[in-house]
Amino acid sequence: MKGMKLREKIGQMIMTGYPAADLTPDIIKLIEEYKVANIIFFSYNLISEEQIRRNCRELHQRIEQSTGHPAFIAVDQEGGVVTRLPEQICMIPGAMLIGATGNKEYAYQAGRITGAELKALGINMNLAPVLDVNSNPDNPVIGVRSYSSDPHIVKVFGISMMKGLLSSGVMATVKHFPGHGDTAVDSHLGLPVVDKEEKELMQRELIPFQRAIWEGAPCIMTSHILFPKLETQRKPATMSKAILTGLLREKLGFEGLIITDCLEMSAIKTFYGTARGSVEAVKAGAQLLCISHTPALVMEAIEEIESAVERIRDLFKK
Repeated sequence: MKGMKLREKIGQMIMTGYPAADLTPDIIKLIEEYKVANIIFFSYNLISEEQIRRNCRELHQRIEQSTGHPAFIAVDQEGGVVTRLPEQICMIPGAMLIGATGNKEYAYQAGRITGAELKALGINMNLAPVLDVNSNPDNPVIGVRSYSSDPHIVKVFGISMMKGLLSSGVMATVKHFPGHGDTAVDSHLGLPVVDKEEKELMQRELIPFQRAIWEGAPCIMTSHILFPKLETQRKPATMSKAILTGLLREKLGFEGLIITDCLEMSAIKTFYGTARGSVEAVKAGAQLLCISHTPALVMEAIEEIESAVERIRDLFKK
């Protein structure tokens, strides 16, 4: 990162998408002018094998030419209900079905097969597996995406899938730290609250994450959930230094990449604003900011981060 301009450094921290099958003028502008270096795909981007390969080649080339660094191209290919790739590409069952087999080898093979498919297409990062424990039957967003209501089963199966992905040369991302399983609110739509002490979380929600860290998890995704017993200010985990730096980095010893869940989700956009949320996430310890859909919000967030850095520089000059 030495020798890079401020905007180039910020661009390395942004992951965004575009709402079409082929590259749009907006995504090209974000890459070339705002130096955005990472892409997330959704189903509307992924039409056929040849189209995906073509776009991945172009994106890798454009981003490396613009930034001088390779790109992360990511997708949420969990299997089951969260599947982005088109139907003609090999699909794996969802987490709960695999967990119910009692055979962790199936989770490893699911990761290995998924990773091989993604790598062949030019996608090098999977935003999976889910390590949330399905502990709340009213949870509207996790449910069958979890391997089990037993944290030890989640731990074993989730880490097996993680290792399968890594064996195929694809970055695995365990999520949603410190746990989205015990909520009755979908953070896409509202701001969930988990009113648990750290000790309680260590006995359930954090078991899979702690083991994944010990087993070499390269990347962890944050959750947009308030944990008032961990963070005294009204900040969700994504924006909390106490959680991302104090708990994840210092207590659990995680040394890998911290990526946010999408900062356009209502839990951030409605209650804090995407740009402000981006600044607070960086201050909390996040290194990769996912702003998935709206170019104007990406530009606003980059400019807000630039302004925040310049204010700090000005303070040190005085």
